[in-house]
Amino acid sequence: MICRTTVRRFDGAQGSTLHTAIFNHEAADLRFVALATLDKGTGLYLDAAQGPALAIAWVPQERVRDEASAVAEIDAALANPDQVPLLVLAAGERAVFYVSDAGSPFPAVGIKGSPMVLVVRLTDITAAAHGQLTLGWVQQETRSMHA
Repeated sequence: MICRTTVRRFDGAQGSTLHTAIFNHEAADLRFVALATLDKGTGLYLDAAQGPALAIAWVPQERVRDEASAVAEIDAALANPDQVPLLVLAAGERAVFYVSDAGSPFPAVGIKGSPMVLVVRLTDITAAAHGQLTLGWVQQETRSMHA
């Protein structure tokens, strides 16, 4: 299996939030999500108690303009009931994690035939932290080759 990754980096000194959308229409399935939050001074992983809040969900494409959508647009998409939440973590729950599909991928979904995009809201990022969120995808053509 061949995965393609999408990476979103964040720096607490530049802001305490990261809001983004991922338009990956070539993707068939989401295979994994990983978060690494580091202390900029030591380079070590933050303690779980210092971890940011995270929400990742599928939302209808018409709710977000593009990958650089405004904070208000991402928040409104996540507040709408036409969403499929994938991961929701409270602040202080985890600063570092890797979650995989355990053999059965998180499917790319649609509601009523509408294409969906993945939106991410990362909040409560401490000023002394930086890190990245990594998403691993199986591309459509790769999945059909292995089906």
